[in-house]
Amino acid sequence: MRLVFVHGMRQEGKPIADLRNVWRDALYGKWDHLGLLNPNIEPEMPYYGDVLDQLTRELRSGGSTVPRGAPGAILSRTEEAMIREFADAYDIRDAEVRAELGSEVVARGPANWEWVQAIGRVLERRVPLFRELGLSLVMQVDAYLNRPHITQAVDDIVTAFLKPGPMVIVSHSLGTIVSYRLLRQMNVANVPLFVTLGSPLGINAVKDRIRPPKLTKPTQVEKWLNGVDDRDFVALYAKLDVNTFSDGIENISDIHNRHEDAHSIIDYLADERIARAIHTALTRQGG
Repeated sequence: MRLVFVHGMRQEGKPIADLRNVWRDALYGKWDHLGLLNPNIEPEMPYYGDVLDQLTRELRSGGSTVPRGAPGAILSRTEEAMIREFADAYDIRDAEVRAELGSEVVARGPANWEWVQAIGRVLERRVPLFRELGLSLVMQVDAYLNRPHITQAVDDIVTAFLKPGPMVIVSHSLGTIVSYRLLRQMNVANVPLFVTLGSPLGINAVKDRIRPPKLTKPTQVEKWLNGVDDRDFVALYAKLDVNTFSDGIENISDIHNRHEDAHSIIDYLADERIARAIHTALTRQGG
């Protein structure tokens, strides 16, 4: 039995051993706290953070998606759709956007970049950490889903770890999108447990880019467990279910992460229900 961690966005510049140990310590530390025996499995983690960051930056040429008048401030259709969807979820009204624009006279039309950029600036004030995390999510999700050379570069790194044989896959943030896509494409023999934490898979702009085929639980996945803190804006929808993604997914949607960052992987892995589920899947298969 293998345990594979698939990290998410904004992990560039982090030594892979350090990043893997952060995840390991959070999960294994919770097992110790709960009195659960260590299954003596060393987790593995494909690291694509630097590659994704470099290739995404090359697309941007130093530009930004939100600041007024910034060079290169052009949004893709996916980025625009995601920002508008966040705005709808957080009930940002047209009047707020017009106030942000000030004396600028622009239309609300779907191709009006100034309007969408103004939405982004309002989101930055409304939602804690949106500037730090939200724009990275929008840009890196867009880059991964819409640029074939970036998709291939990330997929090649992660695919090398999805070898035939039983494995538990624990994914976070953008890593849930990467993992889901690859599980649908690959013939991984047996995944007794697939864990998604803080997942943006329910966002409509994301779903539009990963179907066809039909959105469903991958056939080789025995159990799919999705965990979310409803304050985690990356996971825009608190549950992945028949209404937001597909049936066949078990949701734990009342996690309350301790840190100011509700997207924290440390807190997700330290949730007792998440930790127990992973431990059960690893030990039930004989480790």
